[in-house]
This record gives sequence, C-alpha cells and structure tokens, in this order.
Amino acid sequence: MIVQFDPIPFSTLEDLHRHAPSVAARIEDCLDWLEADPVDPRARRRQFTNGMRAISPIIDGEEWLILWEEDPPNTAVVRFIGQSDSI
Repeated sequence: MIVQFDPIPFSTLEDLHRHAPSVAARIEDCLDWLEADPVDPRARRRQFTNGMRAISPIIDGEEWLILWEEDPPNTAVVRFIGQSDSI
C-alpha cells in the first residue's frame, strides 16, 4: 500500500524528526508496517463510522494517534498525527 499525507500530518512528522527523533522513528515504524501489510490487524483495530482508522502506539508513556483512511486503489492517506489528548 502507498502511504500519502495531508499537509498538516506531513508537517507534524517533519517537526518530530527535528525535535523528537525517537517519537518520529516510532511513528515511521507504524507507517512502515501499514505500507508493508495494510491488512495487519494493528492498522485496522480501531475504525470509525466515517471509514477513518486509528493506529495508537504508546511512545515514551504517551498515547499517539495516526488517523488514516483508505483511498482506493491501494493508498492510505494519513489525516492526523499527534498525541491522543490533542484531538
């Protein structure tokens, strides 16, 4: 699956690479397994009624969210990256 980003989550990830590289690395790990195996249950465990899905890794004791939705064919579009308490 191809992973694409809306502008805001892309900018968020770039900022994390500059200011919190360990957090960015963990987010990248999640995006890597989404790209490699989109049917992985970790990527589809939480689904909202609008079709959006959430990946929620715990990083340094904080829950983070990666909100994404499938945009056929074969594309995951990341709509949000941030701490769960910021949404």
